[in-house]
Amino acid sequence: MQKLTNLKILNFKDSEYLTHIHDISGLSNLEDLSMKNCKNLLTIHDSVGHLNKLKILDVGGCIKLQSFPPLKLSSLQKLKLSGCESLKSFPEILGVMQYIKSIELDKTSIEEFPFSFQNLTGLSLLEVFGNGRVRLSSSSLMMSNLKKVDVKNCHLLLPKENDKFSSEMFSKVRSLHLFNSNLSDESLPKFLTLFANVQKLDLSANHFTILPECLKDCNFLYKLCLDDCKNLKEIRGIPPSLKYFSAQSCNSLTSSSRSMLLNQVFFA
Repeated sequence: MQKLTNLKILNFKDSEYLTHIHDISGLSNLEDLSMKNCKNLLTIHDSVGHLNKLKILDVGGCIKLQSFPPLKLSSLQKLKLSGCESLKSFPEILGVMQYIKSIELDKTSIEEFPFSFQNLTGLSLLEVFGNGRVRLSSSSLMMSNLKKVDVKNCHLLLPKENDKFSSEMFSKVRSLHLFNSNLSDESLPKFLTLFANVQKLDLSANHFTILPECLKDCNFLYKLCLDDCKNLKEIRGIPPSLKYFSAQSCNSLTSSSRSMLLNQVFFA
């Protein structure tokens, strides 16, 4: 690699026979590294996690990759892991990485985030789609710049009992989408209490039967979507600042709850 020290872009995209990324520590000026859709890639050398000038790291679609080396990439702006169906854990973040603004995890096997996830200090958007099961722990959501959390088609797990939560950890989150996340009457109030400052809330296609009274404490909530919550029967709380409300295909909603909504001049 000595002759390639000035290389800035290295693209292995769609390389069918690539199985291992070996030591590339000699590529100290590398800015863009892609292994996208290398469907037989099994291992990535630890040196990849120490390329100080790397801005883009794309391993999306590497379906056989099961683990990822620790990352200490102070210049990284984009990290793409979606489609890594066998990836079981999010990589450890060894130092502050302030330039990554969003993380999208679509169809991975990642269920939890390491404590070091909070080193992604610039993160403002976290998207987790179709991951089977995912747990939002305090370490994954205590970043000061996180403003939007979008979870879709996952089984959202409650925090562990020994995980210490405070509403202050989530005070900057303004948009919360928990679409088809298997929310129940037990779990929903706990999540609402933690995200009390949310402004836009989408709970569509979930299984709870009651919209709890604690929703009234979401004083800044102005947009609420409950579409396709087919088991929803009762609404006990309405936030004071609500301006937009949608509950399409909520066929089990009681007449008393419908009347309460109409009396508040809210329309689905």
